[in-house]
Amino acid sequence: MKGFIRLLERSNRRYLTVWQQVQRVAEVALKIGFIGAGKVGFTLGKYLTLRGIEVVGYYSRQIDDAKDAAMFTDTQYFSELPALLLNCDTIFVTVPDAAITDVWNKIKQYPVNNKNICHCSGGLASDIFTDIQRHGGYGYSVHPIYAIHDKYNSFKSFSEVYFTVEGHGPEINPLITLIESIGNPVSVISAQDKALYHAASAMMSNLVVALAAVGSDLFSKCGFDRDFSQKAWNALFIGNAENICASGVTNALTGPLERGDAETIRKHINALSGTQRQIYMMLSQVLLNVAKQKHPDRDYSFIEAELTS
Repeated sequence: MKGFIRLLERSNRRYLTVWQQVQRVAEVALKIGFIGAGKVGFTLGKYLTLRGIEVVGYYSRQIDDAKDAAMFTDTQYFSELPALLLNCDTIFVTVPDAAITDVWNKIKQYPVNNKNICHCSGGLASDIFTDIQRHGGYGYSVHPIYAIHDKYNSFKSFSEVYFTVEGHGPEINPLITLIESIGNPVSVISAQDKALYHAASAMMSNLVVALAAVGSDLFSKCGFDRDFSQKAWNALFIGNAENICASGVTNALTGPLERGDAETIRKHINALSGTQRQIYMMLSQVLLNVAKQKHPDRDYSFIEAELTS
C-alpha cells in the first residue's frame, strides 16, 4: 500500500510539472517569425513548435529555403518580407552575422512598432539594430549555447541547451519566460561581455575541433589503419570529455604532466615539430597551472624547465 502511495505521489508530481509547463507556455503569447532558413532557423523553429510555441513561418531570399523550413516545422512560408512582419510580433533574424545589418536595414523600412527583433549571434549585441527605439521596436540577442551542425537533427538535443539573452526593452522578461517555459535554462548577459562570452564558447566548441584535427592527424601517422585510429581516439576523446563534465576541469586532469613526468614531456616535444609542437607547448603551459591547482604541494619545476626551454 505504501509503495502504491509513493508511486501515486510521483505521478502527481510529474503531472503537476507538466501542467505548470503548459501553463507557462500558454502565458507566452508571442507570434514568432524567422528571417533566414538555415541551420539555426530550422533548429530553433522546429524546437519551438514542438514545445507548443506559435511559430508563424519563414521568409528567406531563397524562397525554396523558406518552403523547406516551413514544411519541416509545419508552418507557413512568405514570399514577401512585409507579410511576415505583419503576422508576427517577434522576429528572429537567423542569418550569418555579416548579413544581420543588411536584414535590419530592410526590416526597418516597414512598421516595427512594439515588435521584438532578435538575432541569434553569440558575438554580436542587440545594438546592431541601430536606432530601433526610434522605429518603436525592441532589439535583443537570443543565443543558444550549442554547436548547431545539422538543420534536420540538431533540434533533438535542444532540451539540454542553455540560452543567453541580451537587450533593453519591456519584452526581455517575456523572452526569458518563453525560454524557461520550454524547459531551457537562460541567463541575461550584458552587451560588453558578448565578445568574451563568444570567445569562451569558441574555446569549448570550434577550437576543440581544431585540437581534435591535430590529434587525429598525429594518430594517423602512427602506423594504424584508418578505422582503428579513428575509433581509438574517438573513445579517448569522448571518455575525457565526459570525465571533465562529470568531475570538473581540475579533477579530470591525468597524464604525464600531472604526474610531473618531465622525461615523457621531453620525448613528446622532441617527437613534434612546427605548429603541432607550438600548440603542444602552449597548451601544456596552461595545463601546468591546472596541475598546480590540483597538486599545490607537488614540484613541477622540471616540467616548467621543459616547457620554457
